[in-house]
Amino acid sequence: MSCPGEIMRLTTALLCATALVSASSALAADLPTKKEPVAPAVVPQPAFSWTGFHFGIGGGAAYMQARDKSYASASYFTISGASPVGAISNKSDLGKFGPFGTIEAGADYQMDRFVVGAFTNFDFKSLSAKNTSTAYATVSGSAYSGRYHVWDKVGNNWDAGVRLGYLVTDRNLLYALGGYSGAQISSGIRLSAYHSGSFLGSIGASDSGWKSGYVLGAGWESAITDHVTFKVEYRYADYGKVTSSNHSSYATGSFTGYGVTVGHSADISVQSVRAVLGYKF
Repeated sequence: MSCPGEIMRLTTALLCATALVSASSALAADLPTKKEPVAPAVVPQPAFSWTGFHFGIGGGAAYMQARDKSYASASYFTISGASPVGAISNKSDLGKFGPFGTIEAGADYQMDRFVVGAFTNFDFKSLSAKNTSTAYATVSGSAYSGRYHVWDKVGNNWDAGVRLGYLVTDRNLLYALGGYSGAQISSGIRLSAYHSGSFLGSIGASDSGWKSGYVLGAGWESAITDHVTFKVEYRYADYGKVTSSNHSSYATGSFTGYGVTVGHSADISVQSVRAVLGYKF
């Protein structure tokens, strides 16, 4: 019978196949395997803190505006006193652009998304403007004219105040500021008087010194590194009114016996845009 032989051959074939599979598995286990690359561990960076002292240096452009009012009055002096005989006045707006440099220092304190701080700075600048105009008056039926020469100048200034900011991101601060400002301001006037084209005389008045006012502004500051920041800022400073006046008694030509008073006032303000590179300690 062939059945037992067939069974024997089938059993032998199965044993051979099993041995071949086992040998293939052992060979595959001995071969090197390709491993997936392991990503480096990410070390979390600490959040930037605005708390601390800072120092900065920078510059920008400023615009001075002066709203001037000039006047002159004449009086005739007699034994009984002075009698007013006429007055002339004039108005003018002066403006001047110019560059400036600045140094500043301050300190900030961060509270969650808000930053409060104090600042002080000193600006190096010189903005001056002048104007010439003519006014006319009739005195005792005669025509007189006055040539006004006015000038205003804003020099170096200091600011001191506080700022309040909001963190748009950890390293970008939007803020507003306010405080006091002081500036070296000088202004003056010179009046040249004429009658029927003839020069009668001149008189002048001036004032110079430190004037105080207030400053308001807003800006954007970014932290470039953990210690270096850069900001762009707008400021408006108002120094109020500056005045000067003078009186003189003429003894020239038809002005003999007349006293002349001349005066000048100006409302001074300065707008500026600055860029500052700062270092945070």
